[in-house]
Amino acid sequence: MSDAALAADVVPLIERYVSYSEGMNFAGKRALWDQDDPAPLLMPEEAAAPLVEWPAIEAYWSKSRVVMTSLRSRTANHRCRQLAPDIALVTYDLRWVATLATAPGLARKPIAADVRVTALLRRKPDGWRYFHLMEGPINLLGMAKLAATRGI
Repeated sequence: MSDAALAADVVPLIERYVSYSEGMNFAGKRALWDQDDPAPLLMPEEAAAPLVEWPAIEAYWSKSRVVMTSLRSRTANHRCRQLAPDIALVTYDLRWVATLATAPGLARKPIAADVRVTALLRRKPDGWRYFHLMEGPINLLGMAKLAATRGI
């Protein structure tokens, strides 16, 4: 499969995946992962260590519902390469904007960051599915300054 044909298959999946952030629809996100993989890996930029296997990933998603009141994401610059008939490597840029939960009466100010994502996808009978997703900050110094000025 050409890189362009692969992108035509994979980019809509990526866009659907990040769109589930709007309503914090983590069940929708999970449905786009390979359910047969015994050790999926999710490495959010803010996590201290990779989240491996469903209990760790689901605990992270559950905590996200508590610490954030909203989350929006968009992607750009998708690059797709087929490594094997059933494995694809995808990289893309992700911009996220989140509003953190605060104590009543305190202003809720959104925070945002740009990250680079590397994902491995496996072709399944129902389409491509994530089994490895790793985020890395593009501007770590800018994120640290923002956190310091916002008291995060």
